Amino acid sequence: MADREGALEEEGNCADEESEILDLEGQGLTSIHLPGNVQPKTLILDNNDLTKLDGLNVCPDLCQLSAVNNHIVHMTGLHLLNCLTVLSLSNNSIGVIEGIEGLAQLTWLDLSSNSIKVMENLPKGGQLHYLDLSDNDITHISDLSTLNNLKTLLLHSNNISSLKTVPACLPQSIGVLSLADNSIYDLNEISYLSSLPSLQQLSISENPCVLEPSNSRYPFMSSGSREACSSVNF
Repeated sequence: MADREGALEEEGNCADEESEILDLEGQGLTSIHLPGNVQPKTLILDNNDLTKLDGLNVCPDLCQLSAVNNHIVHMTGLHLLNCLTVLSLSNNSIGVIEGIEGLAQLTWLDLSSNSIKVMENLPKGGQLHYLDLSDNDITHISDLSTLNNLKTLLLHSNNISSLKTVPACLPQSIGVLSLADNSIYDLNEISYLSSLPSLQQLSISENPCVLEPSNSRYPFMSSGSREACSSVNF
């Protein structure tokens, strides 16, 4: 699975020799004030004390933004960043996904370790292929069917109890799906994943349905479903 560092180096058209990187990690920043003559393509704001992302309007050509481990509550200030391809806001205090619906160039999004309850307001029909919503407060899988290029979806460490919405809500492009450490009690729920023909890697470990010693390692899944998924982590 991709990591943030790899994404910041490789994604989009910004990883070339002319790209300008502005690294403000660990500066104790409480707000963003960038000089008007600075036009970075990559901006790193990790490990500061930011509560919001206002002030990014001076960077209309920004392609990659990382603000991991701050105190950000609202995702305001992102809607004008139309060139953004990589966005990492892991380990903040975000409760609602907002401000990124129009970011059609976004390919890599990490919102893990926040307080998000609903999978909503994501770029529609865009280029998003990596989405990390792990370690949040999500209770059900919402409609992501318009994310036609989504390859990796990480939902581990949430409160999801049912997979019944998967056939209608998840795009068939998904190849990697992590559902580990959720609240799935009924192993039969896994049958709904047969609607994902491209699925190659699946993790359902640390769910009640596989922690029970009486449950089979390979449930009722049809042979076709098992063959379609090359790696299953129970």
